[in-house]
Amino acid sequence: MKAWESFLKILFIVILYLILAYAVIGYPEFGFVRPIGEFYTYHSFNPQTEWWSASPNVVTGLLWDYRGFDTLFETMVFYIGVVAVAMYFERHVKLKKSRGMSLIVRASTRFVFIFILTSAIAITVFSVKTPGGGFQGGSIVAISYLVVLIALSRGFIPELGLDIEKAHMVKILGLAIISSLALTPVIYSILTGVDAFALQNQPKPWAPFGFPAFLGLKSLSGGNIIPIQLGEMLHVGMGFTIIFLLLTLREVEE
Repeated sequence: MKAWESFLKILFIVILYLILAYAVIGYPEFGFVRPIGEFYTYHSFNPQTEWWSASPNVVTGLLWDYRGFDTLFETMVFYIGVVAVAMYFERHVKLKKSRGMSLIVRASTRFVFIFILTSAIAITVFSVKTPGGGFQGGSIVAISYLVVLIALSRGFIPELGLDIEKAHMVKILGLAIISSLALTPVIYSILTGVDAFALQNQPKPWAPFGFPAFLGLKSLSGGNIIPIQLGEMLHVGMGFTIIFLLLTLREVEE
């Protein structure tokens, strides 16, 4: 190894150490909240203000309301990344089914698969109130299929009604749900002449359009947050599942 290469590696390690040290030692004292943090904490679930997001989970409000465009663009980047991976691996294959793991593991996996999917949906839907979200739920969805890949072999995935083409369609459906909800206020504004903007969740004095904050009298809906999170769950879950399927193409028959 050349001397300058060793120097660069040492320099990189030192810089990384300093950054991590600053992140730990330089963290503000306990109880200190930055002004922007105070703003989001105060307004996120406060119907008396004009900035509220109808989500007691401030993190969820940040992701899909206050900084919704950032999250939307991140979702699009993820979509493009999955498409790029799919294009790289693109080929038609015929799967063969192996025995997988032991009988006990295969039998228990069929039950665990349902529970994992149920947990993914719950974490996504209740993210408006509790920690979680569409990305977390989608990751759990992908894990459920990964469990099947490991325990039952890749050849069992079609028995679950899923293949790469169908996963692509569901992934596109998830992105379509997000996009349609993001554009609904704009379409409403065009049709009625009432001011509204893309990804708007709750009404504002200068833009009165808004999604219902409650279902019925007391059940919190979070406006457009829950359906957007479900779309994100489908998009992310199928995206990771496609990658898992493509990375396990060794079980094929020529």
